Amino acid sequence: MEQSPDKIMTRLAYFGLLPFIISLICIWADKTMFGLSAQKVFIAYSAVILSFLAGILWGNAIDHIKHKLSRNALILSILFSLIAWGVLLHSPESYVMSILVLLFGFVAVWFAEMKIRQVEKEGRPEGYQPMRNRLTGIVAVLHLVAMAS
Repeated sequence: MEQSPDKIMTRLAYFGLLPFIISLICIWADKTMFGLSAQKVFIAYSAVILSFLAGILWGNAIDHIKHKLSRNALILSILFSLIAWGVLLHSPESYVMSILVLLFGFVAVWFAEMKIRQVEKEGRPEGYQPMRNRLTGIVAVLHLVAMAS
């Protein structure tokens, strides 16, 4: 039986939390992952997902290219990707600062995407924004827990 794209999107979005959770468990257990510290794995995955979300912001900007917010969204999407890259380059020196910067990035990209969707009165796919709100909240909590670990 074929699943709808909405169901696939939702499942993949929530499955995307697993690497955060698994790496947090490994941080607590003082275990390595893939020959790397669990902290590095958490930061690397976080940076990749932040870049992925920045790409979604880029796509939203392209979809609404005639709107004045599009220019800002395009610039922000590149900025978020560069921030994620910078964190990857500097993460060995400052674990807590890296996590804090990534946490800021997740909240900022969520806020930017939400504002664009509000201005454009974008309601589809139905349930997307509540899902993004929940996921961003969970990711923020996981980052706070990682900072405290």
